[in-house]
Amino acid sequence: MTFLFLLLLLPLLFLVAAIVGAFFEARRSPYPFAMGRVISNSFAAIGGAPLPLFAASALLNAPAQLLMPLFAPNAYDADRLVEAGSSVAPLGMLGLLLYPPVMVFMAGLAVDTLAGRPVDPAATLRMALRRFLPALAMFLLFGIAVFAGMVLFFLPAIFVILTWFVVVPVMAAEGRGALECFSRSSQLMRGMRWRLLLLLVIVGLLWLVVSLLVQGPIVLLLGAGGGWTASVIRAVFATLLGVLPATGTAAVYHEIRTAKEGSGTHDLETVFA
Repeated sequence: MTFLFLLLLLPLLFLVAAIVGAFFEARRSPYPFAMGRVISNSFAAIGGAPLPLFAASALLNAPAQLLMPLFAPNAYDADRLVEAGSSVAPLGMLGLLLYPPVMVFMAGLAVDTLAGRPVDPAATLRMALRRFLPALAMFLLFGIAVFAGMVLFFLPAIFVILTWFVVVPVMAAEGRGALECFSRSSQLMRGMRWRLLLLLVIVGLLWLVVSLLVQGPIVLLLGAGGGWTASVIRAVFATLLGVLPATGTAAVYHEIRTAKEGSGTHDLETVFA
C-alpha cells in the first residue's frame, strides 16, 4: 500500500516541482513562453496542411494498432508469439527507418504554417528525404542519450529531452546537420526548460485523460482485446493524435525562436537545397 501511495503521489510531486521551477524561471528570464499560445499553435499548425500531416501520421502510427490482433490470440503461446513477431519484423524495421524523415516532413509543414509561409508538401517531402541520413543519425543519438539518462536514475533523461526538444524543427526549418541541431536546440532552450517541463506535464496528463476516455468505452463494449474493430478505432485515434508531437515541437520552436530572435525569415532556397 505504501508503494502504491508513493506511485500515485509521484506525478503530483512532479507537477508541483514543475510549477515552482517554471514560476522562478519566468521571473528570471527576459524571454516569454506562453504555454497557451504553444498549445493553440500546435493545433493551428495542422490547418496549413491537414491531409499530408494526417497521412504521414497514419503511416507512422496506424500499422502498429492494426497489427495488434495478430499478437493478442498468441499472447500465452511463446512459439506462436515469436512467429507472429518474426512475420512483422520487416515492417517494424521499415517503420524505424521511415520515422526520422517523416517527422522532419511533418515538422517542416508545421513550421512553415506557423511562420506564415506558403505550404508546399512536395517541396517539404523532398527536403525531408534529402535529410534522411542526418535525421536518422540525429534520432539515433537522441535515443542513445535518453536511454543513458534513464539508466542514470531518470532525471538526466528529462534534462536531455528538455535541452534537445526542438532538434527536429531545427533540422526542418534551418537545414542544419545532426550535431548542429543539438547545439542549436540547446541554445534556444536555455532559460525555457522549466516552463517547457510544466507544459509537458500538463499535456501528458491531458493525453492520459483522453486516452482513458477512448480506451475505456472500447474495453467495455468490445472486451479487452476488441479484435479488428477495436484495432481500427485505435488506429484512427493514434492517427489523429499522432500529428501533435510534430506540430507541438514546431509550436515550441516557433515560440522560443520568436521570443529570442524575433519572427525572422529563413532563406528558403538554402533550407530546401
